[in-house]
Amino acid sequence: MAAVSQSGSNRVARVYAQALMDIGEKTGSLSRVYDDLMTMAKIYGEDREFRAFFTSPRIEGDLKFRILSESIGDKLCKPMLGLLHVMIQKGREPLLDNIAGQFERLKDIAEGKLHVYVTTARALPDRQRAEIQSIVAKKSGKVVELHERVDGSLIGGTIVRVGDSVIDGSLRRRLVALRKGLAKGRAPAGQE
Repeated sequence: MAAVSQSGSNRVARVYAQALMDIGEKTGSLSRVYDDLMTMAKIYGEDREFRAFFTSPRIEGDLKFRILSESIGDKLCKPMLGLLHVMIQKGREPLLDNIAGQFERLKDIAEGKLHVYVTTARALPDRQRAEIQSIVAKKSGKVVELHERVDGSLIGGTIVRVGDSVIDGSLRRRLVALRKGLAKGRAPAGQE
């Protein structure tokens, strides 16, 4: 099989994820499909032996699927088994984690969920966490899932990432701006 570019593999993974999403919605099993797919992606990511077996081009596809069906088939829903079968037939096994990521993104869109990533020097107090969630939810009209990260290298302030937008309110960024302004012989706006 020819090598597939990263953008090409993203497109292929999106097609598989959308098909799985459609089947899950039509059969009323979206939650189960999601759980099974995330479980398989976790195993794929963490178990080197499973990943080597699953992606091996030396193991004939029908044998590979039969082994999977006999070992874990009774634990997976039919749409998930169908996905694995098609992936094996088409030689797309290495895309499992990418398909899971695309599926999760599509599911979030369908559920109106927005992931917001917040980086601070210290853990956010509950009040500030709720305030950030509330502000982003009001502006976006979506359900906000907040992901926090503490970065000890920040002096202070907050960095918020929503999709492709970054609001850098860190003290480090403000100090860099002040330093650049002073080097040019003027203070940045608001710093006079």
